[in-house]
Amino acid sequence: MQKSLRIAARVMLIGGVSLIATQVHAQLKVGKNPTSIQKSAILELESDKQGLLLPRVADTTLMTALNPPDGMIIYWTATGVEGFYVRHNYKWERMATKASSWDLLGNFITDATTQFVGSTNNVPFVLRGNNKEGLRIDDGNVIVKNDLTLSGITAGANTLMDAVIVDPTGKIYKRTLTAAAFSNFMINGKAELDQKINTDNAAGDYKFTTTTTGTTTTHQLSIATQTGGTTGPAVGLLTRDDWNTFNTAAKKALQVANFIDAADAKGLTIGTDGTLANNPTIALNAATEFTPGGVNIGAQTFGGAKTFAGKITGKNGLDVTAGGANITGVTNITGATNITGLTTITGNTEAGGNLHVTGTSTLDNKLTITTGGADVTGNTGITGDLHVTGKSALDNTVTLGSTAAGTTSDHKVLLLNASKEIITRDLPESAFTDVTFASDHTGTDLKVVKDATTNKVTVSIPQADPSVAGGLVSNVSQSFAGDKRYADNVSVQKYVKIGDTTALANSTLQVAGSVSMAIKEIASGPYTVDATDYTVVVKSGSAVTVNLPTAAGSKGRIYTIKKAAFDATNNLTNTVTVKAQAGQFIEDGNSIDIYNDWTFITVQSNGTDTWYIIKK
Repeated sequence: MQKSLRIAARVMLIGGVSLIATQVHAQLKVGKNPTSIQKSAILELESDKQGLLLPRVADTTLMTALNPPDGMIIYWTATGVEGFYVRHNYKWERMATKASSWDLLGNFITDATTQFVGSTNNVPFVLRGNNKEGLRIDDGNVIVKNDLTLSGITAGANTLMDAVIVDPTGKIYKRTLTAAAFSNFMINGKAELDQKINTDNAAGDYKFTTTTTGTTTTHQLSIATQTGGTTGPAVGLLTRDDWNTFNTAAKKALQVANFIDAADAKGLTIGTDGTLANNPTIALNAATEFTPGGVNIGAQTFGGAKTFAGKITGKNGLDVTAGGANITGVTNITGATNITGLTTITGNTEAGGNLHVTGTSTLDNKLTITTGGADVTGNTGITGDLHVTGKSALDNTVTLGSTAAGTTSDHKVLLLNASKEIITRDLPESAFTDVTFASDHTGTDLKVVKDATTNKVTVSIPQADPSVAGGLVSNVSQSFAGDKRYADNVSVQKYVKIGDTTALANSTLQVAGSVSMAIKEIASGPYTVDATDYTVVVKSGSAVTVNLPTAAGSKGRIYTIKKAAFDATNNLTNTVTVKAQAGQFIEDGNSIDIYNDWTFITVQSNGTDTWYIIKK
């Protein structure tokens, strides 16, 4: 077993080295002979004077909080537990050595106080068979998880002895019992062999009495018969006559009788119905103007004011014979309303809100609206003159059917000012004179000349050249002077050289000097990289997502995303997640995480749907 553990430890140690290359999608050779690598190795180390140094961890709390996968190897430096540990089944397990392992054939023990099988920390020690837990030692307590079988037990003497007692929680206790506990039946501490239990109906409260005659003990339960008297027992048994009385009374259920049209001052009538074995009945009386009651299907008159919280519907009309009707809420009349007689309104009629006329309205006399305004949503025809003395607001299209023709001396026009008010303005005669335009490329700067005789305006713009102040860009070879900046795209079909104009470029882009790329620091996210970015540095105390733009239409574009340290600790929880757009890829996935500080990734678009990792 010890040899197998040693072999497993070596395999896991070597395999754990591959964690160094988890962010590399190819083979990696470190050390001597970098061009020679074993075909079967994803990571190869070669050196004759250097070795592999695994992470040395004094406290595994932070690492365990990251939920490391099985197979991870560390060197634990804490005092008393130093050594190599491998992550297995969500726990850190120490790799076995000869000094700490337990051999299947047994070990030579020299000191039972320091050499033992078990745990030294606050974790139970468990023994299993067939992968089923049988025995557990937890904080010194021994717990048997399944059936316990004891053999070779020595028989005890017929005297006082200790017995093993198991309580409801499964704990075992010791208790001293007499020899009679294993032979005689006991009631109330009596150990006689013959026990009897009797009952009677003797007077008085119910009770147990015990008497012993010879070797026979009799336990008698006495329960008196209930008489119902003031001096009778507090608790007792019912007689059959009492039962029949209760049973007969219980069958007389209250019955609801038919509605009574006659009035009653109480509104209810209680009586008996001979057809139901004299069961009591209750009936509702009809309400009148002077008595309470229910509503029947005939004509009734009710007294007192009544308030209805819901809607009142009269199928055959509503008559108000006296007192009038006050309607304080909105009244809707959905059917036709005919007023056959004269309707006279002697007082003022006020419309508190606006007056809305949706159809054509004809007014045979003057209409005066002093307050509230009037909204006319239908067509309104005015056949006479319209005279408006106050301000008029026209919120829609205004159509003029005809206008009077002006003369050459008329220079006044109508304009809208910033407040959308119509104002008048006088224009000069030149505003009504036709002007022709021409252009040329003469001179050294932009020039506009007007010929007053021919009313011709000539715009002169020279071709761009270092000798002119400003000019046009043509389709022939030109030279420019001064700094130039472009707000949008610039495309060059062939070659560009920057930093030296004495010779032509030897590549699509040639830089004869230093290069400056855009760099941006962000402290929170999510952040979406755009066309103005090149390097994005994330310096945040929490997790941040950096979204790449769509790869389509960005063929060859390169971005570098780097995680910088937020503080002195290498916080692995403030992960930087670089994510492609939905349905697109970063190589074979949709996103990649950067955990360690000062780690970066450089990606390049294929122009369709994928960003390839070109540097890490």
